[in-house]
Amino acid sequence: MRLPDSQLGDAYQDKKRASVIHRLGDHHWGDQSQQGSYLAYVKTLTPRWPQLELLADFMEVGTVPTRWCIFPGEEEDKNAASRYVYPAPIEERKNEQNRRAHKMNVALIEYNSSDTPQLKRFQYDAGRLASGADELQKAIALANDKERDVTFSLFAVEDLSRDVIEMLGSGFDIDPMFFRSHIAEYVWNNIRDRWREPPLLEIDAHQREWFQMRLVRSRYFSNEGELHEAKKCVDDFNVLRRMDADQNQIFWDKDPRPSMRKRFKEHILHWINPADPIDPHEERVNAKVGHIRSRATFWLRPRNEGLPAVGVLLLEPTPQVGYSLWRGYANWDQVPKYSSQVTRQDNAEIPPSIRGKEPMSWFEDYIFWAQRKDSFPRFSDHRDEHLLALPFQSLLHLTCGEWLTFADYLCARLNQIDWGITKPSFFPDTDTLEQSMRKLHFWRRWVPQARDMLEGSIRQAFGFQYPIPKHRRVSKLYRNDYDIIMKRLVEYESRIDRLSTVVNSAISLGDARNTSNLTILALFFIPPSLVAALLSMNTDSLSGIHEAFKWWALASTAAVVILFGSAHLINKEVARPTKRDFSLKIPALKAPVRVRTNEKSQNGDAA
Repeated sequence: MRLPDSQLGDAYQDKKRASVIHRLGDHHWGDQSQQGSYLAYVKTLTPRWPQLELLADFMEVGTVPTRWCIFPGEEEDKNAASRYVYPAPIEERKNEQNRRAHKMNVALIEYNSSDTPQLKRFQYDAGRLASGADELQKAIALANDKERDVTFSLFAVEDLSRDVIEMLGSGFDIDPMFFRSHIAEYVWNNIRDRWREPPLLEIDAHQREWFQMRLVRSRYFSNEGELHEAKKCVDDFNVLRRMDADQNQIFWDKDPRPSMRKRFKEHILHWINPADPIDPHEERVNAKVGHIRSRATFWLRPRNEGLPAVGVLLLEPTPQVGYSLWRGYANWDQVPKYSSQVTRQDNAEIPPSIRGKEPMSWFEDYIFWAQRKDSFPRFSDHRDEHLLALPFQSLLHLTCGEWLTFADYLCARLNQIDWGITKPSFFPDTDTLEQSMRKLHFWRRWVPQARDMLEGSIRQAFGFQYPIPKHRRVSKLYRNDYDIIMKRLVEYESRIDRLSTVVNSAISLGDARNTSNLTILALFFIPPSLVAALLSMNTDSLSGIHEAFKWWALASTAAVVILFGSAHLINKEVARPTKRDFSLKIPALKAPVRVRTNEKSQNGDAA
């Protein structure tokens, strides 16, 4: 049974929220001894900006509070899948909470006058907890040093945690709304949801120091097991995301079932020699595709009052299961010419999503391209201006690549559905009309959501007031690509409606045909029903049953003759106008042919 997410009280129950948090105090809701200055600052703002409650709860609990544990007065449904990420035992819960609070995967890219940007990493290590946080704290202090010769410092963050928010927020005086907007990904909110983020006017959004891009990331899985494992990986994120399977399979997505002979042979060989296992590469593929609604949030502090320019980019993790659909985006490096001395590149020169044996993540993809100064169009000859635009260009490139992949995938699925409607015999078992309708229902819900996400991203990214006027040229370079994707989504949305109408019409025609067949079948039961009615009115003994059978045979024969005669007359009356119309055209076609035939015969006689 699906329960409403109102364990902490809904948007109108402030007293219930305070009561529940008070009762959970003994169950380690939040460790007051580890509360930092930035968390205290956020709590002071919540009375005036209630939407910041989600950020405060996130920093105290370690994740979205509704994923906490069994709340007071709530009963666990043992038959349903667990909706909580924390274990029930208090000690295990504390350990999990500490792990999430200290979670850290930050990359610092420093752009300076040298040719290659400098990369530093700060990661959480349970064995050396203090060192990772201390190193990041020192890097933040150096980024604020006015004497350093650094053009731009970019902190790329994978996932969010209490420690990362505390250090970056207090170190750079970041707007807490920046972190709060990245925590959850909701397409819509219920009327009782407490964490709804109020909409912002465009004129106010342009005054912010940050913007957010939303996108859909699609991943390929070879079987159902990998898809379920990926969903578990998404649940392990601190931020709230969800993996949705589109259930748009078609027979091309599956390997054919091996013959009985082949399977029997493999098992016999394995039974004879257990050391020779069945080749795992021969496992049958049953491909699935899952989609994650994602966010990328970018904060920028321009160079002012002597402070160096600093940027913070929030990204989300990637499940270490499956692949990016079609292995992701293309390689944006220029292909070397044949005349150049081309050598086999080492693995570091290959984009992470294309590598086959290494973990692939969106975070690593961004770090790779954010260091490639010559892979993107140059809009300025000034070196510092180009370096300042490079992180922005990398983000726009990656986001556009993900949107293009999603649009191509959507186009492929709609073409498959259309083909199944046009040639139903081509998909005898895998794509019936009812299955096509279920597939269209998924896209009818998802495509408008994706269009709204893209539209909001375009407004925020291209309406962002970049501190240097020349950098606005970067937006113009990419605006056309994003507009093309928007037009494609709008066209696909209307195409889904048209396909839904066609499928509904085809289903209705099939139902009408079945009803007609049932009506004809029912007509054959009229004579027996008539005889049964006559016999039911006879109160005498059925000694004369032989006579009754004669009447039944007579009535049945007469009824069948009348029915078939009526059907013949009806068909004849329907066909007569068609025959009359067709006969008007036949003489015009036959006359020239007859003349040519006569001419030919005359010529033949003359010969």
